[in-house]
Amino acid sequence: MRLFVLAFGLFFGAATFALAQADSSTFYIRVFGTPDVTPPSTPTLTSVTPVSTDQIDVVWTASTDDRGVSGYSLSRDGVPVATTTLTSYSDSGLSASTTYAYVVRAFDAAFNYSSTSNSLSTTTFAVPPPTPTSTPGSASGNTGGGVARVVLDELSITSDYTSAVFAITTARPARFEIRWGRTASYELGYVATNNYLSNYLTTLTDLEPGTTYEYELIGYTPFGIASVLKQGRFTTKMPTLESTPQNISRFSALASDDDAVLAWTNPPASDFAYVRIVRSHLGFPAHPQDGAIIYQGTGEGVTDYDVLRQYSPIYYTAFVYDSDGNVSSGAVALVYAVSEDSQIDQPSTLPPALSEPGIVLPPFPTLPNPPERTLPDTRMPELFEITLSQEARTFSFIDTDIVLDEERPFVISIPIEAVAKNLKSIIVTLTDPTDNRKAYSFLLRINKDGTAYEAVIAPLKVTGASQIKIRIYDYEAFVVGKYDKNITFVTVEPKPTSARAVFPDIFFSTPLLYGLFGALILLLFLFFFFLRRRDEDKKREVR
Repeated sequence: MRLFVLAFGLFFGAATFALAQADSSTFYIRVFGTPDVTPPSTPTLTSVTPVSTDQIDVVWTASTDDRGVSGYSLSRDGVPVATTTLTSYSDSGLSASTTYAYVVRAFDAAFNYSSTSNSLSTTTFAVPPPTPTSTPGSASGNTGGGVARVVLDELSITSDYTSAVFAITTARPARFEIRWGRTASYELGYVATNNYLSNYLTTLTDLEPGTTYEYELIGYTPFGIASVLKQGRFTTKMPTLESTPQNISRFSALASDDDAVLAWTNPPASDFAYVRIVRSHLGFPAHPQDGAIIYQGTGEGVTDYDVLRQYSPIYYTAFVYDSDGNVSSGAVALVYAVSEDSQIDQPSTLPPALSEPGIVLPPFPTLPNPPERTLPDTRMPELFEITLSQEARTFSFIDTDIVLDEERPFVISIPIEAVAKNLKSIIVTLTDPTDNRKAYSFLLRINKDGTAYEAVIAPLKVTGASQIKIRIYDYEAFVVGKYDKNITFVTVEPKPTSARAVFPDIFFSTPLLYGLFGALILLLFLFFFFLRRRDEDKKREVR
């Protein structure tokens, strides 16, 4: 009975406590650890320096915090103007001959702010600039305002395949402008700074590989006085072939709504590793980093989704990597967006055989029809300088009959000295012997030795008449060189390798062997004749 009363009491007490908790609006939360309530230490403004009529440079000391400082808030005349993780700031867009006061505060990740720093004030330069107080030839004046021109301390240019980095150092803060182009007109563009800096770093992009550019560096003093600091040239790197892996074959790009459907055939080489497909809307990518990588692997097809919704045409280059990391010259394909109202004119029947004289093929569907122009002073290859090599055989475009084995790769080569260096790219196109409406195109790139532009073409493994078209483009995508050549792919029968049996009747196959055999019979006859005579002489002596 006592146990029953005790159990009932415990149950009743627990139920009463639960009901009380359900009706109560008070909740108890247990916190493990302590919240961050400690603000960072107070930074100290060390300098506020006017560098022009509209810019003041502010510098302060770093703060500390028990859990780390997240940044600084800078105020000008009591109004926040910048938030930064640095300990300096260039405040621009100010008025001339105006005094400004600055303070700074530090904050941490929990947005605990330090107390306000000391306040420093300064005045921007006046317009027009004050009279220099320095002696003639000196680079300094009062507060730096009397600088007559920008003095360049150091300039370094580091170029890559499609970019160039300019690192500039001057004696005093200045504003910079860089202009560049392929000629002294600097027609391609310019970059300029908004702030006045003593050290400036900028990158020029969208350059062409292996191209020489003219540049001009201009410096502006804080009072707008401009001077040319440097004029010169720089050259971007040219991608080279470490070796000559075979390219993929039958590379095509077809539009399907807003998608681009790519297909190809991997080379049969034993050292084949993978294919990388690179995309650009500016032109055919010249090297594996020159564009967006949309595929890398050992497959033979990929779909580039929704790419034609934004750009048309789209340029693709496929690079083959071998097991040693070498890269092929690149196979190229082009695709346009196709609207519902547009019509593509495809020939309904195959054109006549290419071996017939005077045949003109329709435009290749994989390449556009670019504008053409002539450059009379530009070095172009002669026909004998364009060669096709397959194993021990070598042909040139001056040969009348070029016959290649359809089972083996071949190399297209042009000496590097035969092409002017200011040209952009060389593209070779091969028609399909089974359907001359289809064509496959490849880039020619400089080989490892730097002696020639080359491409290794994988075998198509079909026989028939074909044609090779070579187009040389300048930097404005104009065709400045055209070369066409008919070729034929055939099946070459392998030579027998089995050993030939030698039979006795071979000795009778020629008069010489026949005579030698007769002389041997005669010698044997004479030998036995003398043996017999000797035996007869011995018998006579015995008698």
